[in-house]
Amino acid sequence: MKENKKIILHYDMDAFYASIEIRDNPSLSGKPVIIGTSVITTCNYEARKYGLHSAMSVTKARMLCPYGIYLKVDKEKYSRVSKQIKKLVLRLTNKVEFIALDEGFVDITDIIKDYKSYEIFAHKFQRGIFKNTRLTCSIGIGYNKLSAKLASDAKKPGGITFIRNQDEFKNFILNKNIKLIPGVGKKTQEILRNKNLVDVSDVLKISLQELRSILGYNRGEMIYEYSRGIDNRKVSAELKTHSISNEKTYSIALEDDEIIWSEVMTLLEKTHKRLKYQNYYTKTITLKVRYLDRKTITRSKSIDMSTQNIDILRKLLVVIIEGISLKDKVKLLGINLGSLNENKKYQLSFKDIKK
Repeated sequence: MKENKKIILHYDMDAFYASIEIRDNPSLSGKPVIIGTSVITTCNYEARKYGLHSAMSVTKARMLCPYGIYLKVDKEKYSRVSKQIKKLVLRLTNKVEFIALDEGFVDITDIIKDYKSYEIFAHKFQRGIFKNTRLTCSIGIGYNKLSAKLASDAKKPGGITFIRNQDEFKNFILNKNIKLIPGVGKKTQEILRNKNLVDVSDVLKISLQELRSILGYNRGEMIYEYSRGIDNRKVSAELKTHSISNEKTYSIALEDDEIIWSEVMTLLEKTHKRLKYQNYYTKTITLKVRYLDRKTITRSKSIDMSTQNIDILRKLLVVIIEGISLKDKVKLLGINLGSLNENKKYQLSFKDIKK
């Protein structure tokens, strides 16, 4: 029996952290607002006009935008708002895959039948979020997760975009740069550019075998399928475990960098063993540090595709640790692996991580 066509919505909160701060302090409205201490976590659209973006160092950002409003990350507040949004979405359906604090996929195949059009449903979704949080979101509705995600990115902030089928997908993406395809980072772009493959239209001209020979078996197949709008991933609503973590509290506070690093690696190895045992793949790693004075910080790094590769997770941890202070005595360390799924088809390999 032929499977019914799926209709997937992807919502993405607009400049989430910055928007919450502006909502709570209206005097910030219209000003460039940047969230982050050493590295930008997010910034509003006024700040992006100066060339600022997430993952940029705050030092560089201050050079480009010296009169911006620079604020520390308030993860607890952002998490509270995120939980509020998630509860609102779950009122619609339990077929939801939350992939971050500020975004998620919703399988609306069954509920969209009760609405006259995609437009009516999308506007109602946006109004519901805004009414309860006074925050805006961008929405994409597609025939699979890939098309929904690309659609939600198309008109930010506050936009609504539909990609209803593969023909519309082809028209949407044909003349765009290949970097638009999820999972195509700088290294992959460089490899493709060396083969004169820059736009999606270039990739469509070569065979699956050629792409596999250029990028490797899995990544070549992924780019081949994604460039054609093929994505059979399901909204993983059935996934009960959202994260796997380990923490350790120390009776004697740690103050030696090498000891701290060794403890972090031990925690990662324990958490990674549980990840593999439960046969999950992760996109997000979070380091938690509590100092002797009870001050607690959490820092996260995410990747586009899931992985079980511990070398990749180590590399992400190095980036995180380089961005935090270990000068004060450390009382607790924790590792969390989040954004879990069971997708084995496209797993990030070590060679795909940017150097």
